[in-house]
Amino acid sequence: MKRTRDGERTRKRILDAAAEEFSRHGFEAATLSGIARRAKVSKQLIYHHFRSKESLFTQTHEVKFWPKAKWDETLPRNPVEMFAERFRKRAADLDYVRFLTWEAAGRRNRPVPGEKERRERIAEYGTRLRSMQVSGSLPADLDHRLIQLAILSLANYPVAFAQITRMVTGRSATDPGFCRAWTRFLRKIGRRLFGRKTRRQ
Repeated sequence: MKRTRDGERTRKRILDAAAEEFSRHGFEAATLSGIARRAKVSKQLIYHHFRSKESLFTQTHEVKFWPKAKWDETLPRNPVEMFAERFRKRAADLDYVRFLTWEAAGRRNRPVPGEKERRERIAEYGTRLRSMQVSGSLPADLDHRLIQLAILSLANYPVAFAQITRMVTGRSATDPGFCRAWTRFLRKIGRRLFGRKTRRQ
């Protein structure tokens, strides 16, 4: 039993270190040596718990980031809040935004680790949006996949590209004043797009 607990603690330490390393450097630049140093374990021990760097990356996403980023948590009852609610969650989870940004920069159009499962989850979110269109709470003449992409874009961009946010607005993406202003702006967009009762088509 003690060996099992020790193994679980070691695995958690590796995942914590990997989350930090992948968030700071991305998949391509992060190294198992760097993760091992941060976790204070040997590379061999990492290979014992995870078959490869890609396996570790996938598990890091699943264990450290995914539980805080579940799609069903981003669909408020009031469609007007969809953009603003998503941004509030992202602004509170900067490591995950950095993780995704590095992933995009490193992988480009190549498949990402765990892509099949992640596609399925993204599709679930899209299905919920489509259901809202069928019920009349979202406009039926807008492609639900593009609504989803717009929500993700408006929530992630100011944080992922903080240097652009700073140059455009003169404020840091994490500045409370900016966050309040952007949230109000996103709520206005939500009202313009989804605030009036939509008819089923």
